[in-house]
Amino acid sequence: MQRILRDDGHPLVDLQEPARLQGLIHRYCPPSIGNLFAIPRQGHTGDLEWWTELTGQPRRLDELPEAEQALLQRQLSQRLLALGNLIAELEQRDDPSAAALRALPTAAAPDTLYSVGGEPLLIRWMPIAPVGGAGSSPTAVAAAPRTVMPTQPPAIRPRRRWVIPLLLPLLSVLALLGLWLAFHHWERFSLPWQQGQDPVVPLASRDAVTSPAEFIPLSSESDSARAEPVLGTGDVQVTLRWSSRDDLDLAVTDPNGGTVSFTRPSIPSGGQLDVDSNAGCISRTPGGQNPVENVFWDSGNTPEGEYVATVSLYKRCSGDRNPIPFELSITLNGSTEIHMGTVNDQSPNQSFEFSFP
Repeated sequence: MQRILRDDGHPLVDLQEPARLQGLIHRYCPPSIGNLFAIPRQGHTGDLEWWTELTGQPRRLDELPEAEQALLQRQLSQRLLALGNLIAELEQRDDPSAAALRALPTAAAPDTLYSVGGEPLLIRWMPIAPVGGAGSSPTAVAAAPRTVMPTQPPAIRPRRRWVIPLLLPLLSVLALLGLWLAFHHWERFSLPWQQGQDPVVPLASRDAVTSPAEFIPLSSESDSARAEPVLGTGDVQVTLRWSSRDDLDLAVTDPNGGTVSFTRPSIPSGGQLDVDSNAGCISRTPGGQNPVENVFWDSGNTPEGEYVATVSLYKRCSGDRNPIPFELSITLNGSTEIHMGTVNDQSPNQSFEFSFP
């Protein structure tokens, strides 16, 4: 831990808010974003000090050569864009933490950006108040640039709340129609692998007889052997596997800040989510075990730079509250690394950084 700057005469407006926000940042974000924001502390003399866990020589933006300035600002833009995408995803899930994270800046004044060991670091990202009156430094007063914070248009959520009640009666009618068709025209709509079976066999027995054609058994030693759908491959492939009925989600952010997830299964850079398991606590694998999620970029179309893969516990689907172990495999140009981890209600997210090529 090292001190970057002492802001004489500029105390924090709220002494508790930085610790609360940084707790949320480190809970939901990878270290590259968590260490982007300097840690404010009150010094022995009562003055505000900015600290960081990054190692290396601290240098202001204007002390760097032009090439290093451009690289540092590009790194900052990528990480702030990834943070914005994460906040947007939390908002779609109605996570209350999203509103607090929206208070973070999305831009930096030149006098608030430092380079520490080649990594970007922001100071004065929290509101600070001058105590010296008119003689105070104007740059210190202009702390985090709150005025540039993007906010969601206020009309979006009300429209969504109105649409849902209007759709419920229509969905109910469609569900009843589907049940009627299922009971009166079962043979007409039966699946290919069910043809020729005794029509009086219970539905549960049908599922136990054979697996759908889209699943490829990896072993035939027992009924519990792992079986997976065909997974997309390419220059970059990230695959999540676990062994419970709980709904875990895989999201991968590319160097341009685009994030592939269940809310956005394909992005302009070519990233695709082709398998999403246990959504809504409904299993897509035989026996409901060994679910898998897969994100990939086709060969020859993969952007170069830093990627972040995030595993999230979206929903518990049983009464078990124990940590959920998972395996994350990252394949780059045919070379695979395996990472093991767990998620639980207290730590619902784990992030893994990697670079391509």
